[in-house]
Amino acid sequence: MIVCPLLSGSSGNATYVESGSSRVLIDAGASGAALEKNLRKIGVDPVSLTHILVTHAHDDHIRGVGVASRRYDLPVYASEGVWNEFANRSCVGRIMTRNMKVFHSSGSGALQLGDLTASYFSTPHDAYDSVGYVLSDGAVKFGLATDFGRVTPSIRQHLLGCDVVLLESNYDYDMLMNGPYPYDLKRRIRGPEGHLSNEEAGSFAVELARAGAKHIYLGHLSENNNNPRLAHKVVKTILEDAGVDLTRDCALHMTKRYEPSLKLIL
Repeated sequence: MIVCPLLSGSSGNATYVESGSSRVLIDAGASGAALEKNLRKIGVDPVSLTHILVTHAHDDHIRGVGVASRRYDLPVYASEGVWNEFANRSCVGRIMTRNMKVFHSSGSGALQLGDLTASYFSTPHDAYDSVGYVLSDGAVKFGLATDFGRVTPSIRQHLLGCDVVLLESNYDYDMLMNGPYPYDLKRRIRGPEGHLSNEEAGSFAVELARAGAKHIYLGHLSENNNNPRLAHKVVKTILEDAGVDLTRDCALHMTKRYEPSLKLIL
């Protein structure tokens, strides 16, 4: 399996996963040109893409979904609620009927994407029918969950035991509370359907590492309420204080806002 976040942050999100003949984008929250550029940077011809998975219908996750689907004739998999939201998002545009793959996100389920199986699970976020995914090729499991305000039993059930996880580390509490956002927005961000703080991400990262994760990416950092150096320092400290050896047990990687991050070949 190959895993590479193409871009990650409050301004846009897309992650590339490959195994066998399957080449999957999880989210496409950037322009078609930006997605193509970053795919080529990691040696992937965009024409070779086979599927798109969507987590939820916020613009930073769907901006390029329609363009990519139309340009490369790609099936788009999303929950029923996300498809309903697409109707209100002009950035998506028309998608061919044959490429509209709708699933019902109550509880969880699985999708067969060629050589990859994608399990989906609900995530608590202020976007209707939001989900996370675990992709498996039978040998390696990659889990992705961003945009959620608390770690639920379902999230634990699906992500614990993954070999690689892309985990949200969205905000620093002090930066958020001392920053310029209105109070209602601050409350939403740190609420149960908002986002994870660096400390919350660190606590869950300990659970992931103890359950066998060998690589953890920290992603979806807020541009205004966090920075990569701080997020890495906080989560690294929490992991090390819990006895996780970051050279032997589990490696910690930062994602990049506009560029591809470390490409893992597993």
